[in-house]
Amino acid sequence: MSVNTPGRRTEPVTADSLTRNDRVVIPGDELPYLVDAVTDAPDGGVRVTYSSGDIVEYAAGEQVAVVD
Repeated sequence: MSVNTPGRRTEPVTADSLTRNDRVVIPGDELPYLVDAVTDAPDGGVRVTYSSGDIVEYAAGEQVAVVD
């Protein structure tokens, strides 16, 4: 199910399906962040590095909002 936010449309996807150049909306910030790299995390999740240099770890099946 897509989610409409002011000025953009987002799609929920699981964190383990993210790829380079996806634009993810970070909760609390509501601005899209550009994915630079996705790697496996030691706990079975994924570690996402954004082009801003921010690194966030997600559970593999955690839902994130990607801008269409």
